[in-house]
Amino acid sequence: MRIYYFASLREALKVSSEEIMFNADITVAQLRKKLINKYGGHHFPDNILCAVNQEIANDEVVISKIDEVAFYPPVTGG
Repeated sequence: MRIYYFASLREALKVSSEEIMFNADITVAQLRKKLINKYGGHHFPDNILCAVNQEIANDEVVISKIDEVAFYPPVTGG
């Protein structure tokens, strides 16, 4: 699956996207846990948002190897 990182998350990880392979479908929560193990929990606090195939996704959403996943910090305005 292709994973994209946006805004300050992309800058902190020093990567805009990556390809990760899994043997079976996983949930967003499981993917988030793997990314925390790889990059550290400080990069993925509870307020980091996730989208699957360009739709907001919560931790229970199941993702497959053909899905496009994005993680990004919450958007603020002023």
